[in-house]
Amino acid sequence: MRRASLTVLLALATAMASLASAQEKVNFLAVNGVLVDAAGPYYFLAQGNNTDAFAKAAPLAKAMGLKLHYDPDAKTLTFDDGVTTAVFEATGDIAAGLEKTAGRLTVNGKDVASPSAILVDGTAYVPVTPVVAAFGGISPWNAAQHVITIETADHLGYALPTPRTGLTDGVSRVAIDLPKGASYSLAADGKAMVLHFPEARATSQTQTLDDPNLAAVDVVSGDGEATVIVHLNYALDPEGKGYDVGTLDKGATTTLYLDFAPSLHGDPVAKLLSSDPAAPQALAAPKSQPQVVVIDPGHGGMDPGTSSQWAVEKTVVLDVALRLKKLLEAQNVRVIMTRDNDTFLTLAQRSAFETPERNLFVSIHANSAPVSSASGIETWVFGKPLDPGYINLAIQENGAGAQGQALTEKARKTADDIAGQILRETQYSFSMTLADDVQQHLVASTGATDRGVRKNLFYVLRTARIPSILVEIGFVTNPSEGKDLHSADYQEKLAQGLAAGILEFLHGGGMLAQR
Repeated sequence: MRRASLTVLLALATAMASLASAQEKVNFLAVNGVLVDAAGPYYFLAQGNNTDAFAKAAPLAKAMGLKLHYDPDAKTLTFDDGVTTAVFEATGDIAAGLEKTAGRLTVNGKDVASPSAILVDGTAYVPVTPVVAAFGGISPWNAAQHVITIETADHLGYALPTPRTGLTDGVSRVAIDLPKGASYSLAADGKAMVLHFPEARATSQTQTLDDPNLAAVDVVSGDGEATVIVHLNYALDPEGKGYDVGTLDKGATTTLYLDFAPSLHGDPVAKLLSSDPAAPQALAAPKSQPQVVVIDPGHGGMDPGTSSQWAVEKTVVLDVALRLKKLLEAQNVRVIMTRDNDTFLTLAQRSAFETPERNLFVSIHANSAPVSSASGIETWVFGKPLDPGYINLAIQENGAGAQGQALTEKARKTADDIAGQILRETQYSFSMTLADDVQQHLVASTGATDRGVRKNLFYVLRTARIPSILVEIGFVTNPSEGKDLHSADYQEKLAQGLAAGILEFLHGGGMLAQR
């Protein structure tokens, strides 16, 4: 079950109340998967504009890798990447500047209909979509997470040129020039051949052809992928009937060509998953770059964690983590281990692995209790606990003793600050979704007691900028569960539950998981 983002709404209300009257920040913005707090977005509601998103020019330019220059004499604001130059008219008249008209933005000398850049108290604001589009990027709105998700052209991938077509001796050819080493996949059935290009961008278009074999060629682009659909006047067989495929090496580039005629016979390709060649499931192909998961086996080296006569935490969690690594890698997930042997790392060293280019972070621990009857699995996210009694667990996992108390106090101060930060509240929402997925699958896989999803002041999760959780996989102090934790069969069940929850989140967890 997905959790409603009530925390996001509360944070938005807090943020709106604290902003100046000239603009109101009601949502937030990410560039290539990294949330950019300083950029915005902003809406000039006092002047009646609640549709066009604006961002602060300087942090937006920095995040997109653009140079920015303001000419106070000409009152222009210029973005430049060395190839494209976008020049905005700048004005301090907010109401007038919000009007979308020609002449207020020129891209490489060509007029584009756009609002102006708006100057408020020495700060320049620019409309997000025209800036992003000028430099070949996209800026869709994620309504569920209240975020504008900017993808710059270089992040979207290489530019796929328009396919070329020709007819020679009754054979029709479609040719596409690709960068050396570019990946692609083919699928066919019925009267369509589909080519999928991950990490490419293209101009969406349709070519209607006067050709005995080809009816049309469609190009569809979005979300950092491009697809070419060749529509035919006769039926293909994915086993090779009706087409042939080849490549020509041209040094720095490769030309992919597809020849079509009923008499041809080439190598087999995949079969379309749908009779509709434009359907998303028909175009599905594995991404060339795997998603990245950080696995953090707790404790290690001189720090054994908690222990009993049945199991030692540092050993159990490492064994489970190594099993989890194999399961994820078998599903084309790249795994980074904070440790893969009996090594000690500080909590700061572990948290340094939680960087934005990775997809999620899972810290694995085992539990203990004063009474041997305590048992079960629980999953934690970062936040102030509802039950003050959980603080002792945080102190223990944060290093115990004076060090554990000091790090827990630092974590508490971060949690106090979270309430007013849209970014942190959204991060909490993603982490809760991940925690839900993992907890449900762990309990289903092992049959252990479900102790639920909770939040606590775990220092290792304090600075995370990706979905991050800490899992307590069982109690070493419980006679039955302690023996299970030491068992290879039970460790495999734990790894399988963790893998199932992680994969569910990666396949459906939203922007931060999917980027």
